[in-house]
Amino acid sequence: MKKQLSSLIAGAVVVIPAIVLMACASAGSGRSEGPTNPVDVVVKNNLLMPTDITIYAISVDGSRTLLGSVHPLDSATFSFKPSAFSQQYRLLAIRSGRRSIRSEVFSVTSTNTGRITWTMIPNIIGFQGATPDTTAASDTSSLSAAPPRTEAAAAVALSR
Repeated sequence: MKKQLSSLIAGAVVVIPAIVLMACASAGSGRSEGPTNPVDVVVKNNLLMPTDITIYAISVDGSRTLLGSVHPLDSATFSFKPSAFSQQYRLLAIRSGRRSIRSEVFSVTSTNTGRITWTMIPNIIGFQGATPDTTAASDTSSLSAAPPRTEAAAAVALSR
């Protein structure tokens, strides 16, 4: 009985510090679990066929947040407040009489994300002043609609 009790105590001495160490390591990762901050989203409408576009942010569950409109051959800056950190989003550009354009999937993982820039051609999301754990990924989630296109393929598709 004493041997079992001492074995249990020895196990607790090893496990408890390991749990504390893991908690401290994750606390310093730069992620925030509190309320999210608005993020600037810059959209560059450099489409080959000049057209007005309306921009939405789409979450994993499919809900849309209207960001605003961008005139042909112009840029606009919008404010986007993610509903939660690490949630995946994509941007959607709606064009009158044409197919919509979807960005890569991205997530805002910190209060220090910086600015998100979406350049329509070649359909790339970029981050300025971002923390290292802010991410953008190719279409691999449930938000994907079509495989990523090269600049040449995008130009051909947009000229139709």
